[in-house]
Order: sequence, then C-alpha cells, then structure tokens
Amino acid sequence: MKEIEEDILQENIQYLLDEYYDGNVSEMQRQTGANRSVISELKNGTKSEVNSSTLRHFAEAGININWLLTGEGPHFVIGSEEELKTELKQKQLLENRMVEIKELVSDIDQQLEEHPELKLDPDVMSALLDLLKKAI
Repeated sequence: MKEIEEDILQENIQYLLDEYYDGNVSEMQRQTGANRSVISELKNGTKSEVNSSTLRHFAEAGININWLLTGEGPHFVIGSEEELKTELKQKQLLENRMVEIKELVSDIDQQLEEHPELKLDPDVMSALLDLLKKAI
C-alpha cells in the first residue's frame, strides 16, 4: 500500500467525481472498476492508503496516478481532459439510451402479455426486436 498526502488525494478524488462522474461514487466505480467503498473512503478522507489494485484500476481508466497522489502533472494520461469529458458524457448518454430501450422492450412485452388481442405478427415482432437490438 502506498501512503500519500491525504488532503491532496481527497481533493483529487473529489475533483474527479465532480468533473467527470457527476459527483456519483457508483458511476466512478462502474467506469474505473475501483471498489466503491474505497472510492467513498478516499473521497471522505477516512482512508489514507491506496492499494495497488485501486491504483491499477485508476491507471487503466486513464487517470494519471502521479497527479492523483501528488497533484502534479496532467489529470489524465490519455487524450486531453476535454476529450475525456466528451467521451464520458457520450458513453453516459449511450448507456442512458440503452436503459430507455430496454425499458421500452419490457413495457411492450408486458402490454402484449396483458392484452393478448394485441398480438403482433411474429415477423413484425422479430423485425422490431432486431431494430431495438441494433439500437442497443
């Protein structure tokens, strides 16, 4: 485990959360793979050591570990921050759209079960499902 300057790490985790993950610890966990409780503890300043697994997850997500631990250097090691912000927002929009489409498919299935008289021709249903799958 690497012991670091607590205030810098806490500030940098909070910065990342605010700027790139909409303040959402779960979103940071999902996108980096780092443990959610570890991220939360680092954010709150209740953890002052970072294990190699957490550092690896952050590095694989493009976060500059030197900046994270010391505050020196660029925040990210891949692309510019603006490119990363844009990429993360696009990814989030796509994921939100995917959730909407899955909910729509579920609603259609439920309506068809509740109202058998609305039964679609199997070819039409298959074509609709194919279109929805392509949208996902």
